[in-house]
Amino acid sequence: MGLPPLAVGRRFVSNFSGGLWLLVPLIVAAGEAQWERHMQDGLAAHRGGDYAAAAAALEDALGEARDFAADDRRVADTANNLAAVYRALGRYGEAEPLYRRAFTIYETALGPGHPSAAAALNNLAVVYELQGRYAEAEPLYRRSLAATEQAFGEAHPGTAAALINLARLYVTQQRYAQAEPIAKRGLDIAERTLGPEHPGVAAALVVLARLHAGQGRRAAAERTARRALAIYEEALGLEHPHCAFALSVLAEIERSRGRVEEAKALYGRSLEIRSRALGETHPDTAATRKDLERLSGSR
Repeated sequence: MGLPPLAVGRRFVSNFSGGLWLLVPLIVAAGEAQWERHMQDGLAAHRGGDYAAAAAALEDALGEARDFAADDRRVADTANNLAAVYRALGRYGEAEPLYRRAFTIYETALGPGHPSAAAALNNLAVVYELQGRYAEAEPLYRRSLAATEQAFGEAHPGTAAALINLARLYVTQQRYAQAEPIAKRGLDIAERTLGPEHPGVAAALVVLARLHAGQGRRAAAERTARRALAIYEEALGLEHPHCAFALSVLAEIERSRGRVEEAKALYGRSLEIRSRALGETHPDTAATRKDLERLSGSR
């Protein structure tokens, strides 16, 4: 999903699929320099789609964070960031306790309505959603949305992200009537606050493409998915895992329109990217391979 720009100081930025952010102290003591370097390296690798390198750097950062107090916000930042990488790698069982740890620290130190606590709730909900635990994910998404709107107002990228995440959950559950106004509102906010070519806008477009496809509006779904793919390719590069996700969504739309060869080619591109970036055993890689095999066996 989308990757908004890095925030510094006491602000955070979360992405549309399980946020990453970095707390950067204005003055870094000697003992903290290694922690900050590992965090920066992890963020850079994550943004470039190199999740294995990101995990290694952030595991090192978490090791350095052992010297901080247990309730230090930097511990929460580190746990959150490492959890986001584990989530991207399909290691959901390892991501969940780290997200819980981050939320507990933020909630205790800052209060349950603080944006950082809201983002941690959103991230935990993402892991639940990915594991099919939809009934557990929905209230967390709703709490995160309410807290984000309260903190930032309606016209903010964080609000757009929270809306899109909730809409995505509803689309996955085929609750299209509930999803549509939420998704459209999220897209409108993202376009106004981030610009029309931002990856966060692409994240909203992917949700809308899936929504249109579920409603049988296949032509609209294809246009929307192609726009999302073009944004991702331009902003993140052709080999980024987000491109693979958009390619798979587009492939499924093409398959539903009876364009089997086009769908095969799109699934093939998605599989190549996911195999390289995520590995052969990642859940997304396995799912794409299965989709391609199913389609190849149908002709």
